[in-house]
Amino acid sequence: MRSRYSAFCVGDINYLLTTLHPSCRQDNDEAALQSTIQQTNWLGLTVIQHKPGIDIATVEFIAFYKSQPFEQLHELSRFKKEAGQWLYTDGDMLSPIKLHRNDICFCNSAKKFKKCHGRVL
Repeated sequence: MRSRYSAFCVGDINYLLTTLHPSCRQDNDEAALQSTIQQTNWLGLTVIQHKPGIDIATVEFIAFYKSQPFEQLHELSRFKKEAGQWLYTDGDMLSPIKLHRNDICFCNSAKKFKKCHGRVL
């Protein structure tokens, strides 16, 4: 999950396509990823929990991105292991979480949310 997030941040479309399960690929994936990468400024990733298995795993995460002032993508992702590599299959969108003033900020600044991104609210 973290490697796919990093690939979105740096615009590595090839890696994103390579780590997408073949059964989930569509003809317009490359264009859709290019559009997402150009329009999104990712701010931070928080992995809530992961449930590893032998061949199937799930990861619940929240990815924050810049948008008046910021938004979040909260998802429960599913991965399938094939030929020793974990491949993203799909995910369920979850409700946004409530950010609390005294929590550590999602951007990994080590500041409290109220002293970092919480100031812009």
